[in-house]
Amino acid sequence: MRFSVLLFASLIARAATAQTPCTAGFAGAYPCNNVDLLATMSVSQLGSATSVADIWGWTDPLTGKEYGIVGCRTGTSFIDLSVPTAPVRVGFLPTHTVSSLWRDVEVTGNWCYVGSEASGHGLQVFDLTRLRSVMSPPVTFTEDAHFATFGNSHTIHADPNHPYVYAVGTGLFSGGLVVVDVTNPLVPVLAGSWSAGGYIHESMVITYNGPDAAHLGKQLSFNFHINANDRVTIVDVTDKTDIELISTTPPYTIPSLCHQGWVTEDHRFLLMDDEGDESAGAYNTRTHIFNIENIDAPTYVGYFSGPNASVDHNQYIHRNLSWQANYTSGLHILDLTNVASGSLSLAGYFDTYPANNGTAYSGAWSNYPFFNSGIVIVSSISEGLFVLRPRLSLRVRALLDGPYDQATGMMHDSLRVKGLIPLAEPYAALGYTLVGSGGETTTAPVLAVSGPNAIVDWVLVELRNAATPATIVATRSALVQRDGDVVGTDGTSPVQFTVAVKDYHIAVRHRNHLGVMTAAPQRVSVALKSYDLTNGSMPLYGTEPTKAVGSVNVLWAGNTLFDGGLKYMGEFNDRDPILLAIGGSVPTNTMTGYALSDVNMDGRTIYMGGGNDRDPILVNVGGSVPTNTRLQQLP
Repeated sequence: MRFSVLLFASLIARAATAQTPCTAGFAGAYPCNNVDLLATMSVSQLGSATSVADIWGWTDPLTGKEYGIVGCRTGTSFIDLSVPTAPVRVGFLPTHTVSSLWRDVEVTGNWCYVGSEASGHGLQVFDLTRLRSVMSPPVTFTEDAHFATFGNSHTIHADPNHPYVYAVGTGLFSGGLVVVDVTNPLVPVLAGSWSAGGYIHESMVITYNGPDAAHLGKQLSFNFHINANDRVTIVDVTDKTDIELISTTPPYTIPSLCHQGWVTEDHRFLLMDDEGDESAGAYNTRTHIFNIENIDAPTYVGYFSGPNASVDHNQYIHRNLSWQANYTSGLHILDLTNVASGSLSLAGYFDTYPANNGTAYSGAWSNYPFFNSGIVIVSSISEGLFVLRPRLSLRVRALLDGPYDQATGMMHDSLRVKGLIPLAEPYAALGYTLVGSGGETTTAPVLAVSGPNAIVDWVLVELRNAATPATIVATRSALVQRDGDVVGTDGTSPVQFTVAVKDYHIAVRHRNHLGVMTAAPQRVSVALKSYDLTNGSMPLYGTEPTKAVGSVNVLWAGNTLFDGGLKYMGEFNDRDPILLAIGGSVPTNTMTGYALSDVNMDGRTIYMGGGNDRDPILVNVGGSVPTNTRLQQLP
């Protein structure tokens, strides 16, 4: 009986929608691009009622388990995301006083802090390590400590580098900064305040490490002001007893409700979202950009205009992307590569509120993009929690020596013309290490395309660990076109991965060519990036990793044994498999088919005579000394 009760409780806590990939612009009913839906939890499944508000995350340093923390109308919900397609509500911390639409959650170290607009709420303190010991979820938690110097607060911010929590929009100090020392989280104390700037809606604190030498190492608070005084103040909060104003951002277009923002990772730019200018100006979502390379004199760069009329609410910058919760438009992911010129681009999105993209305050409240796993969680006001997986996209260019024709500058597509390319990837059967992939298939129409974009063969693309490149993090079987473009299985799309945005060594491998890998880790992102391994612009790992043919570099052909090397004579050479493929005794025989022994990839295995597959191996080990060998330059 006890087992049945526990099982029922677990099922209730875990109830959520299943994984739904983003296909043809939708994940189920939700519009999307480059973002898959892993799971959802409704407001009631989160243990609350009516609505949710802010969201944050915590990764247990002991177990590596990731948790979502959702501020709800009646309290705070803690969600186990270790199986992101089946999130589990571990427990719920009730509000300190009464329910409220606004509930802000922040984490520093192993402690969660909760503020709210609820009267008398103060600051709740919760020890996140308690989540480890919950055996029968969900449970109802009690707070570990409480700070009652202020009652209501609009938002809070926990400094990730120092033991301070900043509350703003309280009833104290004109709604300005209230700094709480949480060196001992169980005994929070007032450390300082700043009221000179008036009411603050949101704030974020950095330890400055940008180009302005005069402020290096200082703790700077970026404060977002509203109430007809819309601007951002930059304040030195290093000394909590003597907080000083440094500067104020200049005017921007139609200031209406300077809501929130975040600083780029190089501390050169500030992105800000005004929660009212879309309605006031009757224009689409605007992300305002300020240059803060001179902290004492910020300048306005301009703005990015989004595709919809939705109101922007909260954004966070992580790995050169701005992750935005834009109410009715849901999660938007912006590429910041050209932020210096005021030019951003939309790299992906997931709409948590499909009803419309208008200016109503409905839909995505906030998001948390900082998990090492790469999943992103979004709180959507009436809809609840969304667990999402962004897709990384890359375009790689690589040429294969076997079919390469120097006269045309392209590879021939004889395997395709002869109908020999299989519809399913060949690498699983050959014994390649596949991580998160295998079984990819293409279609006959893809293989019917002719011209420069005709398919030559299957290749394998690998993402390898930046620090230990022998470690394969993810793989995808893809298709290589005659011009060297490596594309997805639909014959046109970029190759995509479902791992975290990060720096990786990129490797391209082929079933009878020696693989190649970038010498340095490269950023692979939701924002599409290109990597050309043929023209020398991208340094490659190892010594002579590719063969120079005229002005281009091609993968070495002839590895018929799939052993990571070329060998013409001696034991385990690559020449003998060609002879065996045609029968083993009559060297003038030939064989037609899709085979490793077909070094030049013309659809025929030939041992002797014109166009044979043996000679390229001799050429590629040196040409004059048949006992030479060549090793694949992969760790």
